[in-house]
Amino acid sequence: MSWLLLAALISVNGTVCRMNRAIDRLIVSSDNGPRVRVSIPSSVSPRYRAHDYDRADLRPGDRVHIEAERSRSEGLRAQSIEVTMRVDDALFDSIFRSHRTVTGRFAVREGKSDFFSLHLPNRRYVRVDAKSAYGPDGRVRVASLKSGDLLEVHGTWPTKDLLKATSVTVLTDHEPSFCTSEARRGEESADTAAREADEKRFLDKVISDDN
Repeated sequence: MSWLLLAALISVNGTVCRMNRAIDRLIVSSDNGPRVRVSIPSSVSPRYRAHDYDRADLRPGDRVHIEAERSRSEGLRAQSIEVTMRVDDALFDSIFRSHRTVTGRFAVREGKSDFFSLHLPNRRYVRVDAKSAYGPDGRVRVASLKSGDLLEVHGTWPTKDLLKATSVTVLTDHEPSFCTSEARRGEESADTAAREADEKRFLDKVISDDN
């Protein structure tokens, strides 16, 4: 297990498997150990290569080093987070506008229209036209999307600042397949269902900095 207790802090090296929309709670698969639940106070800014890292840029699959303290109600409470390796740029990095598929977080809907703003990595934003977009369950309803939802958007670029979407997939509750297979190893189906429900309750709970 990659935990080391130093000066009352626990050190965790692992992979981000899940997070909530506010990105203040993570489920991390620790190296050679169990999945751990980590809350992130608003005062803690992730770091990447010695620079502050926008927590909205965190993705399932990112490698992290976390220094945390135990919390009576939060599991582990992060004191610092360092992103040690980002997931494959070909899958998640949306910097290059020539990409037909980009991944980002739903920011805000434009009135009652099918247009919305997508928050890309490095504090970039792009306008998305979802009038003709479909998802796994049919026509995409922009009104059903929530702030912070992690989205995979496929489409074309009529202009450099407008992505005309043909498909939108909500990735908010998805996690990398290696995370799920590792977590389910040795579990009975009832145990898996109970753990996943418990993790969802943790992710959905409103965090309090007083805990």
